[in-house]
Amino acid sequence: MTFLLPLIGLILGIVAASYINNPLWSSLPVASALILYFSLIRKPYNPILAIKLNKFHRVWIVLLFGGVGMLTAWFHRPKTINGNLERYIAASVEVTDVKTIASGDILIAKVSHLYDQNGNVTDIHNLKITVSTDGFSTSKGDILFFPCRLSTIKDNENYRSQGYADRMKRNGILYTCRVSADAIKIKGHKSSLMSTSSAWRDKIEIVLEKSSLNRETCEFLVSILLGDKSFLDNEVKETFNNAGMAHVLALSGMHVAIIMGIILFLLFPLKLSRLHKTRYWIALSLVWVYTYFTGLAPSTVRASLMATFLVLALSIQRKNTSANALLASAFIILLVQPEALYDVGLQLSFLCVACILAFAGPLNTINQHTHPKLHAVNGAVLVSLVATLGTWVVVSYYFKRIPLLFLPANLLLLPLLPFYIAVAIAYTVACMFGIDLTFLAKILDLGYNLFITLTDRLSAFGNATISFQATFPVIILWLVGMLIFGYSMKRRKKLISMLTAVTFFIGSIFLIPTMSTSQPDGMIFQKKYSDISMAFYNADKENVISFPRNTVSRYIFKDTEIFSIDCINQLDSLAILMAKSKYQRKYLILGSGFKNKSLNDIKGIKKFDKIIVHPSIKKKKERELMIEAVDYGIRQIYSLRNNGALEINLVNGI
Repeated sequence: MTFLLPLIGLILGIVAASYINNPLWSSLPVASALILYFSLIRKPYNPILAIKLNKFHRVWIVLLFGGVGMLTAWFHRPKTINGNLERYIAASVEVTDVKTIASGDILIAKVSHLYDQNGNVTDIHNLKITVSTDGFSTSKGDILFFPCRLSTIKDNENYRSQGYADRMKRNGILYTCRVSADAIKIKGHKSSLMSTSSAWRDKIEIVLEKSSLNRETCEFLVSILLGDKSFLDNEVKETFNNAGMAHVLALSGMHVAIIMGIILFLLFPLKLSRLHKTRYWIALSLVWVYTYFTGLAPSTVRASLMATFLVLALSIQRKNTSANALLASAFIILLVQPEALYDVGLQLSFLCVACILAFAGPLNTINQHTHPKLHAVNGAVLVSLVATLGTWVVVSYYFKRIPLLFLPANLLLLPLLPFYIAVAIAYTVACMFGIDLTFLAKILDLGYNLFITLTDRLSAFGNATISFQATFPVIILWLVGMLIFGYSMKRRKKLISMLTAVTFFIGSIFLIPTMSTSQPDGMIFQKKYSDISMAFYNADKENVISFPRNTVSRYIFKDTEIFSIDCINQLDSLAILMAKSKYQRKYLILGSGFKNKSLNDIKGIKKFDKIIVHPSIKKKKERELMIEAVDYGIRQIYSLRNNGALEINLVNGI
């Protein structure tokens, strides 16, 4: 496989670059590769020695592309701002993506200039930020200017960390800001392939929204055809997730493969005319047109690149076409966009296709010519099975869940998907020309209802998912086992390699209970100025509650009792509740209604494990309470305003 060694070297270089700050280090593996290469080619006169040294050619290839990987990763490394971020008061940016959420819009923008308090302008390169607004009409390519205060992206302290900051960092985004829509000014528009592609996608969405489709069907089509899930109902997403069919909603290589299959079917007359290559190149061209009209989504670009290399390999009649096409597409993507190595979409699509190529064919032992229908059914089962078995550890690591109904769901729904997408494309093209084919709209509405009904029925069979997050050692052992198993499929003597693969599989499974990442039960006193709220965690399940204002209230969680005081005239009721309490752990939170009162007015104040002062209390009153606590010898007082949200681990109480 031509691209295997360059890809390995490129990946190693990209990973190494995350630990190296100086790009000059990339010259070390490149120089080593050149020295080794010239040393090897100087031994051509002794054939036996040349054969023995031939394996060392692999080393210089890996070293050379390792250096290339380090250099390209350093070149694309996001800019970090040294010093005080608050000195910058405005920014000029180019919009690269727009996401609509319930509370407004989130813009992904590339910063070109930053303006400081002294009026100085700083040119910036490789700096992307997120801009939260309360709703602003813009599109990709727009040049914006707005006043802002940048801040480093952090996980929300009011909840347990979900790795948001790490995910954004892997995508090259380190900073964020909040801007009022009224303060944003559009200074111009930078026309590019990405911006015009995105504009076409928006036009298609508008056309579908104005069509005779039901609203739910329209949102479903926008998701599976254009990759925009922002308007899709959360219940629909959860239903597909529980049924193990989330990949249907996300525009991916599967959709591109289906569309290319539809095009090849329509171009069947060219096959009868023996114009095989022409048929494939026309289909590939139309796939790239589809990729362009869907906004050049990374998932469709990946799939289209792979299709390009596959058609190219078929045209020049090269062996190992599918595997080389996969490796070549991954190599090109990482060379142009090295941060994509950490993108879960690329990882999952690469693993899925690799597993299908490695296992689906060899494991299908039914003769295609003797039993073609049975061979096709068995192949469909194997494709779903091997793709899931190869990727479940990655899915578990990122999404903390394992779907249980993936096999029956895929067998029921995937055979319907090509027909549904074909009708959807025909209807969309007709709508683009101003023709609303209502009979096709009714077919699409019925098809959507069928998908929802089937996924609902499947999700009704008890708990359809297991909440579990795989650890990194589990992932490594399982994937190494899959690699060895795939290698054994091509060997005549398979016993030893098969046993080795099984050993790795068993080892990864035995590691699961010993290296589980599930967190202990606990609670977080949230730093919110408007609400007195808490987040409770029980067996990885989250529940957020808000205490009523202007009263004394109580909440019990396991063996812990939490009291809230947000008034001054019901303290006697607190004393009564305290006298009847049988719980060992007690926490008290004081709200803004606790004014003109002191800690001494609370009976049994020293019995609380922690006294939390809510940010809604005025700063002057908060200082008085802190001084009073010192005078009374109360050390367990805590300020949410000054110290941030407070997490209590109920295993050890800290």
